[in-house]
Amino acid sequence: MSKTAKQIIGIIVLVLLLWGFNLVGKRISLPPTSEPIKIGVIAPLTGVVADYGEEVRKGAEAGAVGKKVEVVFEDDKCDPKEAVSAFQKLAGFQKVQYVIGPACGSPQEAIVPLINGKEIIAIVPSAASSELFAKSGGNLFNIQYSLEDESKFIAEKMGEMGYKNVALVSYGNAFSQSHANSFRQNFKGKIVVDSQLVDEASDVVPEVTKIAAAKIDAVYSPDISFFFSGGLTKLRQQKVLVPIFSTYVVELPAAREFVSGVTYSYPVDIDSAQAAVYTLSKQATELLAQAAIDCNSVYTCVKDKLNSSGLFNQNGVSNRSLILKQIKDGVPTIINQ
Repeated sequence: MSKTAKQIIGIIVLVLLLWGFNLVGKRISLPPTSEPIKIGVIAPLTGVVADYGEEVRKGAEAGAVGKKVEVVFEDDKCDPKEAVSAFQKLAGFQKVQYVIGPACGSPQEAIVPLINGKEIIAIVPSAASSELFAKSGGNLFNIQYSLEDESKFIAEKMGEMGYKNVALVSYGNAFSQSHANSFRQNFKGKIVVDSQLVDEASDVVPEVTKIAAAKIDAVYSPDISFFFSGGLTKLRQQKVLVPIFSTYVVELPAAREFVSGVTYSYPVDIDSAQAAVYTLSKQATELLAQAAIDCNSVYTCVKDKLNSSGLFNQNGVSNRSLILKQIKDGVPTIINQ
């Protein structure tokens, strides 16, 4: 081979190398793929809180309208083991990089180790622990607010309203315990009865009997399971007529008949025409889908886009304020404070 031919080949190789490096540095400038981007959704589509999952499903579908994305649903039944299985199906078989959910607390905790260090981003459409962002390696964002901030808000509001001796009813799941721990740390009065039920199948009567025998002026139960188990009805049957406080989940349409008169926390900027879970799921899907589309599904770009959006604090939690609402005659009503 002549010297000139070798020089020409060398130049061609160099040009190809430089072109390749340029593509690596500018992955987001590649032309978009013809296939729609997959957005996975993990929610309790069956089981005790299936109505909660239905709001997530409807919200995610609404958030995907008009965008070149394919929404893939997996049912976790609000169970951590089921959530792991759902995640593995999405990430393994469906090759999903972007996830909405899980919607429930314990399932959120269960998938965090699975996305840490992976090129997978999740946005939960509900309140979640402020610790999950760090545990996930910065891959799990929260479109609402933290469980800790929500129960801190309730604790402070109950104190401002003059309640000094209260009962706290929680469950053994991660969601409920994050709430309960925050309430214990922030309530300035006395927690006279501190009950923890094992799971949603637990009989609430013994705990209600303890509350009825105590001198309290309010009750806080952050977990919807207490109300679905007839907790409010049983309290009233035992002449416990004090105010009852809970979290935004009581506004779900399926829960309203069980929570008449219950006061609860709620995101200040959410349209009351729809359940908060629906709106948050819609917003989370819109945000994640648009970021994935803008970035041509490049993980680092999507993550940077979320971090720089101004929507999340240093814990990956949305910067939202809270208000108090109450279910009156089945209708969510803002409480004037």
